Amino acid sequence: MKSILQQDESRCYLCGEAPRFDDPLDLHHVFGGPLRRKSEKLGLVVRLHHSRCHIFGPDSVHRCGEVSRSLKAMAQRRCMEAYGWNMEKWMDEFYKNYLEE
Repeated sequence: MKSILQQDESRCYLCGEAPRFDDPLDLHHVFGGPLRRKSEKLGLVVRLHHSRCHIFGPDSVHRCGEVSRSLKAMAQRRCMEAYGWNMEKWMDEFYKNYLEE
């Protein structure tokens, strides 16, 4: 499914820059692990520079808890709006409220 979070998937969601030959864009599932398929199905995915913004950079989503939590909260808010979910439905699907952190 297409992302419900990112309008322009040709650029990095976090820094807004285009991909580079040495740092292509990856598809990042905002909620991973057992929720990875659900993230994809619901469009809770974004494109990120592989090294700088996704995996290895100091402010990358996999290294910086603050960036990860912020992205999860934004995704929760957008998902609830897009699908008309209340908090009970969100908790049934994703088990944790990221808006209160």
